[in-house]
Amino acid sequence: SSSSLCSASLENKGSRKVFLPNKLLESLPRLSRLPHECLRWNTNEEIAAYLVSFNRHEEWLCCSLRTRPKNGSIILYNRKKVKYRNDGYSWKKRKDGKTTREDHLKLKVKGMVQALTRLLCSQCLYGCYVHSSIVPTFHRRCYWLLQNPDIVLVHYLNVPSLEDSGKCSPLLCTVASRHDSARWSRDDLLGQLKPMFHSMRWSGAAGEFSIEDLVQHILER
Repeated sequence: SSSSLCSASLENKGSRKVFLPNKLLESLPRLSRLPHECLRWNTNEEIAAYLVSFNRHEEWLCCSLRTRPKNGSIILYNRKKVKYRNDGYSWKKRKDGKTTREDHLKLKVKGMVQALTRLLCSQCLYGCYVHSSIVPTFHRRCYWLLQNPDIVLVHYLNVPSLEDSGKCSPLLCTVASRHDSARWSRDDLLGQLKPMFHSMRWSGAAGEFSIEDLVQHILER
């Protein structure tokens, strides 16, 4: 039965209890700190550990919407209290031009799903990914436990190609089409791009390259 698989539960104030399987709880550490910034993607195990540990650290929850969080930002929201998708960034739209294009994935944690019952045999972690309509390497990834979907871990990250060893060539960061660039003003682009390139190093033969240079490059396409 499900009760034999579940040794603990998370209980949010004013909401139902959320049970988690024994094997998940046993395999994950209980963390005492949630980093505000990480310049790499977290592993599935790290993400699950944050989401399991939050019930002991209500101070981790961000109670107000953050507008255009900087590259690397990690934020924990309660989706019932904060509309975290309204973050001020321009995300890639579907072909209809109205809805954001989202990739949805169910993620495994240490392959432990094989040991669970049919009720829990699907992956226990859910991910929702979007990427910028201006800079294709800038992403927002949102994660939550299927057994506790209200608590969402949101991570913003600008990810250059692996062969660049963490450096970013700014001229590779262009909008998808000339039509897209035509609707942006200089101030709009600066507001979008500055937080996207927080803590990033520039590379390339051009040497030093500023956000203002990148904005000019986009406007001239």
